[in-house]
Amino acid sequence: MAHELNTPIGNAVTASSTLNDVYRQFNARVATGFTRSVFNDFLACVDEAGRIIERNLSRAAELIGSFKQLAVDQTSDQRRPFDLREVVQEVGLAMKPSIRRTPFRLVDEVPAGLKLDSYPGPLGQVLINLINNALVHAFEGRDRGAITLTAAPAGEDWLRLVVSDDGCGISAVNLKRVFDPFFTTRMGQGGSGLGLHITHQLVTGILGGRVRIESEEGKGTSVTIELPCGPGRSGQIVVE
Repeated sequence: MAHELNTPIGNAVTASSTLNDVYRQFNARVATGFTRSVFNDFLACVDEAGRIIERNLSRAAELIGSFKQLAVDQTSDQRRPFDLREVVQEVGLAMKPSIRRTPFRLVDEVPAGLKLDSYPGPLGQVLINLINNALVHAFEGRDRGAITLTAAPAGEDWLRLVVSDDGCGISAVNLKRVFDPFFTTRMGQGGSGLGLHITHQLVTGILGGRVRIESEEGKGTSVTIELPCGPGRSGQIVVE
């Protein structure tokens, strides 16, 4: 959050400092007389600095609003209507600092207009878990890669959300265990083995959906989540 806010706030502070300097210079010129061109230059500087400050503070306010909504959603299990793209964008914004520290990309291809009456907090946590898992495991030994989010209607009153990567893939042996609690290939290296287990619990529990994972070594991994647009039902897990 601090990393994301640093740029717009820093720009606003720089513009404000420049404006103060220009004001002091102009005030000094007033005491000794000034020309119309000096006055016009001063007005132009005030206008430009004001626009920069307004634009960057608006961006900072937008970021704070997104972080606030994401934080509220993740600490609340309240159901509410929402557009899937809005939640995906909030998660992408929250994940941006982590992704920037890697050579990998997050590609958001989720269209607007996919409406749900569900729980955005748990859904956001599911997406964060899947993106984090891909960042940690999918691209070992690689200097490039992409995590892609797509979504589309999936029959009457259901949506399909897919999180896929073009990474190393998962072995057949490990694929059958990825949703087991505490299963990780990085035990002792910071992996708890709970991220995908929690993802499964959230999708098939409170979100009332279904989750399927497909992978082939060397060809990447795809996690498909199907969610009811309204009140949920019992979900299931499928591994292929």
